Amino acid sequence: MKFLKLSVTKIGEPLKGHPPRENGETMRNTIVLVRADSFQKASVALADLVRYGGMRIRGDPRIIPPALSDWAFEKITGEKPKKKFRAHVVAQIDLPPRKAIGRLMDIHPPAHVLVIPPDTEVWEELMRLWGTLEKLRGFHPPKRTKAEEIRRKAEKRKEDWETEEL
Repeated sequence: MKFLKLSVTKIGEPLKGHPPRENGETMRNTIVLVRADSFQKASVALADLVRYGGMRIRGDPRIIPPALSDWAFEKITGEKPKKKFRAHVVAQIDLPPRKAIGRLMDIHPPAHVLVIPPDTEVWEELMRLWGTLEKLRGFHPPKRTKAEEIRRKAEKRKEDWETEEL
């Protein structure tokens, strides 16, 4: 199965960067579905998730067909999509679904973003198709997240303060 090759090596052996769970399985990444008017806006939304949401995107974001996006939207929300979008992108993130949703509520990306938990039928189907989906070209995560920037500024202030004391 293609899914097993992408997600799990052996039970008990974590993938690179994945901590093992208590039952020995490796952690499965949460997926975000980004629906936007253009792929440029989708890329900006993904960069906002990294920069302001403190999320890390694992691997390359993938482009999915609008029909698959609408199906995923309907399965997760229980409603039919009201608006048509031109760009549909999925990406794996390093946060659990609850944390990702909480952080999404704090930021306002220029696209519709939907969190897909690992224990859903939609997640299983997207992972099954992952290797066949086209990579989103031109997306590069920002160099620094907001948290890293704040930490860097705080360290610089501390260094400046220590230098002034001498």
